[in-house]
Amino acid sequence: MMTPRQILKSRVFHAAALIILFKAVRGHVSEHVMALVVFLLEQAVLIAAQEDNKEDSKMCSTAPPQSQVSDMDLASWFTADSVFDNLKTVIGQVIIHPEPDFSLITYSSDSDLDWDSTEIDAADIGDTMLMLDQASSNNNWDGEGQEQSESREVMVFRPQAMETISPVVETPPTTPRLMIALPSTTPMEVDRIMSLAVRETTPAVTEVGTPSPTETPALPPPDARPVILAGNEVGRTVRKTTKTPGASSSSSRTGTELVPTTSQGHRKSRSNTPLRVTSNFPPVVKVNESLISLLLRLHSQLSGVPDSYNPDDEEGSSSSVDSTDISVGDGIFYIARLLKKISSLDENCKNYIQEARLKLWPSKEEREEAKKQRENREREERRRRAKERQQKLMQEFANKQKQFMEKAMECDDAAEEEEEEEEEEVAKQQEYDCVICNQSSPSTEEQPMGLVVLIQATSIIGHMRRHDQPERSVLPTCEEEQSSFFYKDDRGTSLGAEYDRRIDELDRHFDPQSWFLSVNQGWDGGVHVQTCGHHLHLDCLNSYLSSLRTQQRQLTLSPEKGEYLCPLCRQLANSFLPLSSQLGDKTQMVRSRPKGNMSHILEELNNLLIENDRKPNTMKMAEAIGKVMEDMSNSTQLKARFKFKNEKPIIHNLQSLLLFVTSIARTNLEVELIQRGGSLVQFSSGSTLLPKRDCIVPLLHVLAVHARVARVLAMWPAWMSFQQLCGMQAKVPVTSLARVEREVPLLLRDPIALLLQYILLLPMPLDQTYFTTTVQMVYNLLYYQVVAQVSCGLTGLERTKAATGANTEHVNNLTDALGLINECLGQTDLYMENDDTESCIDKNIIKVNMVGLELQVQKLCLPFLRIAALLKHHLYQQPLPDIFEANNEFVRLVYYLELVTESMDWGWFNASVALTWSMDMGLETKTPRAWCEQLGVFVGKSQLAAKGLLAEQHILWYPPRLLQLPREYEKIFTYYHERPCRQCQSVAQETSICLLCGTIVCLKQNCCKQQNVCEAVAHAAECGAGTGIFLVVTSTYIIVIRGHRACLWGSLYLDDFEEEDRDLKRGKPLYLSTARYKLLEQQWLAHRFDHTEKTWVPHRNAL
Repeated sequence: MMTPRQILKSRVFHAAALIILFKAVRGHVSEHVMALVVFLLEQAVLIAAQEDNKEDSKMCSTAPPQSQVSDMDLASWFTADSVFDNLKTVIGQVIIHPEPDFSLITYSSDSDLDWDSTEIDAADIGDTMLMLDQASSNNNWDGEGQEQSESREVMVFRPQAMETISPVVETPPTTPRLMIALPSTTPMEVDRIMSLAVRETTPAVTEVGTPSPTETPALPPPDARPVILAGNEVGRTVRKTTKTPGASSSSSRTGTELVPTTSQGHRKSRSNTPLRVTSNFPPVVKVNESLISLLLRLHSQLSGVPDSYNPDDEEGSSSSVDSTDISVGDGIFYIARLLKKISSLDENCKNYIQEARLKLWPSKEEREEAKKQRENREREERRRRAKERQQKLMQEFANKQKQFMEKAMECDDAAEEEEEEEEEEVAKQQEYDCVICNQSSPSTEEQPMGLVVLIQATSIIGHMRRHDQPERSVLPTCEEEQSSFFYKDDRGTSLGAEYDRRIDELDRHFDPQSWFLSVNQGWDGGVHVQTCGHHLHLDCLNSYLSSLRTQQRQLTLSPEKGEYLCPLCRQLANSFLPLSSQLGDKTQMVRSRPKGNMSHILEELNNLLIENDRKPNTMKMAEAIGKVMEDMSNSTQLKARFKFKNEKPIIHNLQSLLLFVTSIARTNLEVELIQRGGSLVQFSSGSTLLPKRDCIVPLLHVLAVHARVARVLAMWPAWMSFQQLCGMQAKVPVTSLARVEREVPLLLRDPIALLLQYILLLPMPLDQTYFTTTVQMVYNLLYYQVVAQVSCGLTGLERTKAATGANTEHVNNLTDALGLINECLGQTDLYMENDDTESCIDKNIIKVNMVGLELQVQKLCLPFLRIAALLKHHLYQQPLPDIFEANNEFVRLVYYLELVTESMDWGWFNASVALTWSMDMGLETKTPRAWCEQLGVFVGKSQLAAKGLLAEQHILWYPPRLLQLPREYEKIFTYYHERPCRQCQSVAQETSICLLCGTIVCLKQNCCKQQNVCEAVAHAAECGAGTGIFLVVTSTYIIVIRGHRACLWGSLYLDDFEEEDRDLKRGKPLYLSTARYKLLEQQWLAHRFDHTEKTWVPHRNAL
């Protein structure tokens, strides 16, 4: 007979303890049983430690995890009886075996076995049956280990195919049973219940007398109810149709239990219907726990605090393992004491406890990352469901439309033939689905269709910062930072300030008619157009807007200003972008041309610029194009420098309308580039700022109409600048808009502005050959602009050193290009200041890094190449090249734009190989010399202005960013809560900081009110073109102003529990939430404030 000490050391007890702890964590075990198991585990640990000390050989091995174990075979759950190894062993899954067929038989030494049939209610087959309930009452042994009962009732499994069963001879077990049968029906009953497993394929019955590792459990597991998850309840009863003669009163109760009776009388017969459970896939219970992890979970559950067990805590620890002091405490105390004893007795267990804690309760950063991943998955799931609902809705619309068309079809054969002819004509044009009337039709001059668009002013491009400055400006929180901040701000390190200085310089030296066509505007007040991608008929939209004006509407919606919600997706919109009837027609986009025919292509382009006139008409399409242009002009306010003196604004001035039109195209392309991360390099994380649908091509078609109309009415000879660009001779003498000396030289003109002018003035859809040739001509100008700019940063000796051995008649590399520029401009006063300071320098020590200069030239050419690549991507639906490294961006783009078409060795590649000239005209060196002559004339008039404009023409910029905020909110509050306003010099009640520029404004105060507009609204219009992001110092909240609306966005600073502290009422330390800060910045860059689910209210200029 096994002693209690041996039982505590056995692997069976360890498995049973794991089952009880597993159920205790899930709340299915009483506190008494829980306390008993913890006590027994503690005794098992102490016993194991004592015996290990005696043997002087402690095992330090790590038990391998058990991926799958079988239920009711507890001896196989662990590989050994070592308690320290079993404490660390992880039980992965428990396989629940289905219950086979069985019947109840009675065995008696006084009579033979007699089998009958007993019917069992089929409804009770799936009920729960117990295994581990009242285990002590299942085996009643006397002091000598003999059973006190002589009669036996044996439960035998009966195969379906076996008709007879041989008698079973039972002997008393010599060792404790692996599984204990169900309890007797009365306390005095001494019959022992035993079950004999009989496999369906074996005709013999297995004897139960001798235990073995492969022994079948005492009772089969219940159907779909694993023992490990069962409670201590008593199983449901099974009704019998016949009553056993001679049974005791305990066996004749109502609803006899599914256990044998214990009557000592002679039983004649017992008939049972086999209980059948069939399953091809036995159920599996996932555990993935060890005894230590369950103890840790139970400790945390009882204390109500995650990761509550602290190994360094003195509470609950004992001075020695063998201490006999009696301690008093709750369950937390005793579990902690058990874990400390385990840690002190086994070093591997101590390390495992730490690992289990980290696994169960990871660090705060890991939890935040897991939470973020879960939120991303949920967000993607919501998007997927929304997309499915949208597709289902569109399918319903399509089905309704199809049904309507089928009903409306005429049966006349002649009419059907006419309809087929009309359908063939319409099929040539692209059709669109109107989301209001659900009709599909092409966009025509009489019945135009268009996109639902939102037009708004933007200034994010103007907030880009130079590469020689920090990428993100820091919000000052001390006087030293404040002085440095304002110094940089006065210098104007932003793109908007740089272009303002450049335009002021151009306005002083050149006529507006000339420099208007040499630059773009809109850095601080451009027009951005975005769409949700849904289409409308113009007539349907007019009816929709009329209904909105007459019915009750939302307070924040202004139908009188053209605002409406998309009928399908409910996004805010305020205009209608008509779709040209030529969209989708690719027949004119690509034409094959023989190589070496550059001169003919240039002649064709020149003729198209001369002849491509667009006269206004009175069709609905023309009205829609005029209306959307009016919406774009009303969405922004122009600065005074873009208005002629004593004349109407630029929008109504035909001579400068082209500047506004090309600037809209430039703004939208630049914004897309910003949303791609500032370059076309593909990052692994991908871009989340790009909209799902764009409207660049329809917008270019609308802008092209107005550009051609403006050119005709303003009588601007666009072909003249194109001839100068290509070096062509003018066939017909023309008169320029301004005097020759007052015209901007080509080397000082913006290449992107020139490219957009030519693209919009050429017929659309544009032949791809024309597009490629135009890009090639503008790149030629760009290259020599960059080379001339680089030469301004070199001294005379360095230029001479770099141009040593140059071939000025055939430019093959940067050395040749520098030689040509130095030859043309070296005789002017352009480099005078640099040459005066080098008279005493030894020429032999001068070194020039040509590789570094070549890389600089390529970097300065990249902004133009990116915009040109985006144009080609949108106009011709050609995917952008795959660029994974920034060093490969230049070479991939010149090949994508077909500036270079032949492969070459990397050692021979440089920026000059992308130059393309018409060889039969001999323009390779003639044209650059003519450009330098134009610039030389201006240098003679104003050397400082010429060098300043040339040296600062191409600059590298960082993408726009919000101000960098400190991590602790205390720094902001301490420095700003009593800081006066720069305008009124008073401390506002709600001091607010602009997160775009750092300006302090008086929120909702009349002290800085001008023209009935409060300071915050006025600053939002000036700094953000109508968009303002303000941090209210006294409440930590962000207020967003968008046009005539405002909303309370939320707080960027949270406490340790990630909760807001509005108005600082709780006084807890607040820290910057990087996730919220990133979200706010993304919404600003992506122009998504109007689409956020916030409570927008009209501010009425009162903020």
